[in-house]
Amino acid sequence: MNPNPFAAFSLEPAPALDEVALKERFARATAESHPDKFQQAPELERAAAETHYAELNRAYQTLIDPRQRLLALYELTKGEKPRDVQRIPPGTMDLFVEVGQTCRELDQFLERKRSAGRLERAGLLSEEMALQDTLTALRGKLDALGTTLQAGLAALDAKWRAGGKDLNELEAFYRKYSYLARWRQQLEEREVALMTGE
Repeated sequence: MNPNPFAAFSLEPAPALDEVALKERFARATAESHPDKFQQAPELERAAAETHYAELNRAYQTLIDPRQRLLALYELTKGEKPRDVQRIPPGTMDLFVEVGQTCRELDQFLERKRSAGRLERAGLLSEEMALQDTLTALRGKLDALGTTLQAGLAALDAKWRAGGKDLNELEAFYRKYSYLARWRQQLEEREVALMTGE
């Protein structure tokens, strides 16, 4: 199991946190242990400072990302990773299907575009614009899911801090954030491919 990232910043392990406060704690902690401050120090002291700085950075990256934070909290609380994380989270099946279908359409279009000549590419422009619109609309739906998850996470956090530590609900949020991150990445990769033509 990974070290406790919450402990690195003296935070109570919980589903949500104040990102501004976390950034301030990170800035203070790293200012004191930044490797540049130890350039003239003996080798062992320099190595210890670099290790400590890397640990702080790893802890910060874990806590600032809701998906990674929820996973860390689950592991801390349960003592193991969640099982069956491949199951599609409830309430996201429509998005799962829509993202998959859009990605397939984009992949097919990109393949046709790559093998098309200059004149044929010009003929594909209106289809490309329509696919861009589809991507924009789908990104909007993913942003709306992100907003909904953020509000739900705040409610989960309030229950958690009041003693209602529901690991099933925590795992469900983790899975939803995991799928959201994966979908955003899939769309971003295809959007870049559309723009670059690769």
